[in-house]
Amino acid sequence: MEERELEVNLRRVCRLIFSKILYIAAAAVFGLIAGFVFAKVILPVKYTSSISIYVNNYTAASDVVQEGKINAQDIQTSKALAGTYIVILQDDIVYDEVSDRLIKCYDIDSLGKVFNIEEKEVTDENGQKVTKPCISADQIRSLVNIEAVNETEVISITATTQNPELSADICTFISEIAPELLTRTTRAGSVETIGSAKIPTEPSSPNVKKYAVLGMLAGGFIAAAAVIIIDMLDNTINDGDDIKKYFADIPVLAEIPDLNDTKGGTQYDYK
Repeated sequence: MEERELEVNLRRVCRLIFSKILYIAAAAVFGLIAGFVFAKVILPVKYTSSISIYVNNYTAASDVVQEGKINAQDIQTSKALAGTYIVILQDDIVYDEVSDRLIKCYDIDSLGKVFNIEEKEVTDENGQKVTKPCISADQIRSLVNIEAVNETEVISITATTQNPELSADICTFISEIAPELLTRTTRAGSVETIGSAKIPTEPSSPNVKKYAVLGMLAGGFIAAAAVIIIDMLDNTINDGDDIKKYFADIPVLAEIPDLNDTKGGTQYDYK
């Protein structure tokens, strides 16, 4: 009995949705347009650049390098060392240095479009306290992702900002700071930069097609859900099944069709 009721309910829902398919399709088209406009106009355009560095568990002057004797154990040690290097590269000292380089290379107005420029008190070469503009480490860190590539000894440094040149420069600065800092801190291993950070020519986000498709699906789903909810809240009696549904204890004696109905459908009076 329950399976029969479920089958009837599903059929009713399908018929209901099909009868309102034009409204649902219109809502889906509206959602598609809204998603497209949201991604194209409202969301900021961002550019991503990246650079990779290779981790060795030995120094450049070691006998291992000179003799070319690298085995599986060396590679495993390099992978473990890469994890330590990633933690160190997330420290404020790295991003404070990146901040100093950005302040020197860019004008404050262009940086102000991406960062919240702050004032920091420092001691100059003459031992006097002076203030200088700076970018907080947290701001730069939030734009950078540092991770091992597929659990290998290669570390990928990625930066995403609204300025393509800025994204490439952040990656370059970190890769330049890394070798001396990591060697001095761990006193083990070395790193070598692979290639260079390229200035992106195409934005990495937002994905306009993705937002348009999501908007279309959301619009169609919301419209279909609204149709079903409105139907569930509608207590109008249309046929004998509705009588049985709302008045289970009252038997239906007869259904008298209204042959003079001007709405195009057959109406019934119930006794």
